Amino acid sequence: MIRYLLALMLMLLPCVVSAQWYLGQASIPYDGDNYNDVRKKAVELAIENASLQAQSFISIETTVTGGILTKSESSISSAQQISEIVILNESIAAGKLTVNLKVNMHSSANCIKDHYLKQLVVAQFPLLTPAQAAAGDISKLPFHVASRFKSELSNQPNIFVEGLISQMVYKPQSSFDSVDLKSVKAISHGLNSDFQSQYLVFGYIRDVSLYNEITSSLLVNTKTPKRNFTIKVFMYDRISDSILVEEEYHGEGDWSFDSNGNVDLSNSLFWRSNYGQAVVNTLFKVAQDINRKLSCEPTKAIVINTENNFVTINIGKLHGVKKGDVFQHTKLRNIKLPNSMLSTFMPAEKPIHLEVVQVSNKVSLLKTRVDDLQWANQHQIDLYDAVTSVSF
Repeated sequence: MIRYLLALMLMLLPCVVSAQWYLGQASIPYDGDNYNDVRKKAVELAIENASLQAQSFISIETTVTGGILTKSESSISSAQQISEIVILNESIAAGKLTVNLKVNMHSSANCIKDHYLKQLVVAQFPLLTPAQAAAGDISKLPFHVASRFKSELSNQPNIFVEGLISQMVYKPQSSFDSVDLKSVKAISHGLNSDFQSQYLVFGYIRDVSLYNEITSSLLVNTKTPKRNFTIKVFMYDRISDSILVEEEYHGEGDWSFDSNGNVDLSNSLFWRSNYGQAVVNTLFKVAQDINRKLSCEPTKAIVINTENNFVTINIGKLHGVKKGDVFQHTKLRNIKLPNSMLSTFMPAEKPIHLEVVQVSNKVSLLKTRVDDLQWANQHQIDLYDAVTSVSF
């Protein structure tokens, strides 16, 4: 009986979004110059070849070169989208650079999206145990991780990165500590004078220890120096005062540097090394995960001014807002729970719809639609209320 009930429940649940890997290969003539440009074209072409196997008419907006995202001119236009890209290998032979990779495609049919970019700000990623950075003196790794992570996020199709802040939002005493939302909220509100972003991305790095991997054969044991890293990532929604993402990403790579010397983290040699590639490719995956999460979130903007029957919100052209777009007014309500407070949006029973009448790079001017019967209620819109995207 229980088995039949479980089967019935599975039938009633929404379909799980499926994913599948596709292999792609591309070769580009290479004469020894402009390696990064040639590699970028090869990677893009290989991704496109893999995508065509999925019968998806896809051209590439963002891709990876040397583990670092670069941007091209076109974009994905398909019911399927790229979930993950893994470069398997690359080689130079007979005057050609050849790249082999695999692409993970998944259907986005169950996700209702709008076309606006989600705005976020990135904080510093401190090192949980600084003593682990002594080998090779990589104490500046957190700074480089935050900077490169900002670049990875900036190249995602659904994200607008407002900036990289110098503050450290959270550094736990141990990896078992939980985030103090009150502290995060206080830091977040302290950024209001400089940043308008709804989302705050922060985290920390731990376990960058060096170790030897020993592989045994019949005649000899081989010792390979390797190094770990673990990156814990949080994404905080400043409007609803909640953590939307809390994920941990672990990786490792061969350590090809002198552990008693100083490694130049500003040098591309480090970032093209096995360990550097592992770090950057992990940041790319984190950026993709955040992009997927935000792509299915309705756009929310804050009312930053109400004057002369006009409403000004804190997103504009840079986020995809156009004249004639329509948003719905909603208020943030605090619901008291036994031991806490829950913040949630509470749209009116008869919502007020606002139309964009003027737009600049970072702000938009809205006014109640002439044909909206609720036009007389525009006075109910207060400073720091929210508007959300709507579909008709």
